[in-house]
Amino acid sequence: MDAARTPLFARNLAQTEEMCVAAGYAPRWAGIWRRATLEGRPAALPPRLAAALAERIAPISSEMAARLPSADGAEKCLIRLADGETVEAVRLPGTVHGSACLSSQVGCAMACRFCASGLNGVRRNLAAHELLEQVALLRQGGPVSRLVFMGSGEPTQNLDAIVRALGVLKEEGGIGPRHVLLSTVGPAAAIARVTATGLKLTLALSLHAVDRALRAELIPTQAHVEPLDLLAAADAHSAATRRPYQVEYVLLGGVNDSPAQAADLAAALRGRRAHLSLIPWNPVAEQAFAPPAPGAAEAFLAVVRAAGISAVLRRTVGGAAHAACGQLRNAARDPQPRMPASRSAYADFLCEPS
Repeated sequence: MDAARTPLFARNLAQTEEMCVAAGYAPRWAGIWRRATLEGRPAALPPRLAAALAERIAPISSEMAARLPSADGAEKCLIRLADGETVEAVRLPGTVHGSACLSSQVGCAMACRFCASGLNGVRRNLAAHELLEQVALLRQGGPVSRLVFMGSGEPTQNLDAIVRALGVLKEEGGIGPRHVLLSTVGPAAAIARVTATGLKLTLALSLHAVDRALRAELIPTQAHVEPLDLLAAADAHSAATRRPYQVEYVLLGGVNDSPAQAADLAAALRGRRAHLSLIPWNPVAEQAFAPPAPGAAEAFLAVVRAAGISAVLRRTVGGAAHAACGQLRNAARDPQPRMPASRSAYADFLCEPS
């Protein structure tokens, strides 16, 4: 992108309207341009206005670096930002509404030992306009009306930009907070910050263990966090929004997938407005874990359901081309990139908030 031009969504609607007026046109053209861009289609602007605006504004500063479609309609995308950094985003079709999984940071600082997103640490937060551009680029491939902040990065570490982006999406992009899910590993104070925004979005708690020592081993940056405190904070968010929340639990073979651990998890969730999403681990070459043994995931699900917990074993869509979270970006950074052969977990997390 030309450094002299400002990204469209780095400006607000009023500023864009002022530019239209300065060019001799009605301010309504600003809204037409912005809505069309967010919808992933070109805007039918008067040619002279389009030329005048193009001198100062770039509609989208990011670009689609790679699209990896699969036969089921899912599409994993590598998006190159204006500074050359890359992030991943995923578009998944629905029977009525398409869904998208967005990244909130370049990389991730959480260092979850089972996730590829944090293998190279965190580079920076995404700006609000870069979050919006992910939606615009994904919509060029099909409809998107539900969002999940569950790609690379810890969303609560970039909450201000997410709140700004959601404000634009509500007013100009046709997506309100009730159609947004935000995932976090914690700590409880981070969940409280999400609740304090007042947005009626759905929370997803990335739990993975109720035993504090085991969770600390899996997520070393959260070693000080008590899992039950996270659940209490999620309960408070649920009470404030009057919406249930999700608990995400990646099943790691021989680590956290035993029937006894299923019973402990069920006991911790009993009586809460929580829906449990069980996700069999997707192999990452750099990490020494294994998927659950055949039948182990189903047995785990049976234990928690028998205890009265709402739970589902998430399906994987997207096929081999999509790979696990963070692997496409890591492959692109490799001097000799190799497209990973494992399946994607992105779709396992996508839901339709009620």
